[in-house]
Amino acid sequence: MGPTHITMNTYKYYEVIAIIDGEKEVLFGSYDREAVWEEKDAESPSWREEGYRKISLRTRLVAEAPDPVVYADCNFA
Repeated sequence: MGPTHITMNTYKYYEVIAIIDGEKEVLFGSYDREAVWEEKDAESPSWREEGYRKISLRTRLVAEAPDPVVYADCNFA
């Protein structure tokens, strides 16, 4: 019997991250890349006023699939 190979789907999840009080914090996340860019652009000034620094975007792969109801207009195929 050969080795068992388990294939798992992964999905890109986008996050806005920043540093506050020396700690990295996720400020916003979504499977929708455009939504994350829009949130970053809209909220960066207020986040900076709150003390957040080094506001940036990151992408990570997650095993959890996007909710088809929430992300009905997105194509994740």
